[in-house]
Amino acid sequence: MQIESFVYALFGLVIGSFLNVCIYRIPLGKSIVFPGSSCPHCEVPIRFYDNVPLLSYLLLRGKCRSCGKPISIQYPLVELLTGLAFYSCARMWQFTPPTYVNSLFLSVVIVLIFTDYHHRILPNVLTLPGVVAGILLSPLQTLAVYTDVLSLNAASLPGFKDTQAVLPWAGSVLGVVIGGGLLFVVGFAYEKVRRRQGLGMGDVKMMAMVGAFLGWRLALLTIFAGALIGTLVGIFLMLFRHMNLQTKLAFGVFLGAGSAFSLFYGLPFLRWYLSIPQ
Repeated sequence: MQIESFVYALFGLVIGSFLNVCIYRIPLGKSIVFPGSSCPHCEVPIRFYDNVPLLSYLLLRGKCRSCGKPISIQYPLVELLTGLAFYSCARMWQFTPPTYVNSLFLSVVIVLIFTDYHHRILPNVLTLPGVVAGILLSPLQTLAVYTDVLSLNAASLPGFKDTQAVLPWAGSVLGVVIGGGLLFVVGFAYEKVRRRQGLGMGDVKMMAMVGAFLGWRLALLTIFAGALIGTLVGIFLMLFRHMNLQTKLAFGVFLGAGSAFSLFYGLPFLRWYLSIPQ
């Protein structure tokens, strides 16, 4: 299984190369299919042997073969993140249907993280089809919250009586309503109190997508984890980058990180939390 997971990770690197195209082109409204990849500086088409994930970046020493200008470190980073995501899914779900469902989910999340970081947008072309895909694929989704893949007794958690249960359509739809709805209410209340927008609808739609794939429990955990990560980053920026409370951060970045945490570590966290004497 280790070898198969490694091969699947290599496939993830290839998908990561495609995700880089999506990250660059979708915010610009360009086709992600045609034309082929080219250098963003000199616009010379990239040769196939210069488009090998990770390897080409290393061999070219991070520079375009044609114009010699630097290639953003984001390209190998996205490829590496995608490869690690695919490897982790394969190891955790052992090439059962959730391996492929969650690989798709994390691929979309990676694109959303980087588009929000660069452009402060979470494109509808990703989030809305993501909601539909999450609902339609939910019968194939046996999440860590519903299964004992980590050798933890999931049945001991309230609401998790069947460790072999899948995420049903109703649970997925409930995840959409609660995940997106909670963030909408928070954003609406903030705007009414502070008289300025605090959260964009893109964040709401992203959380609706997370809820569709992960269900309402992990959607709530995602919001909590994303808010915590965002707070810690904000404190760091104020202490060491001289930013203030008015500095706007890309919340989608933190929600994306929170969703990955919830996907892989949601069950052990919930088990630990619920085991604490109340």
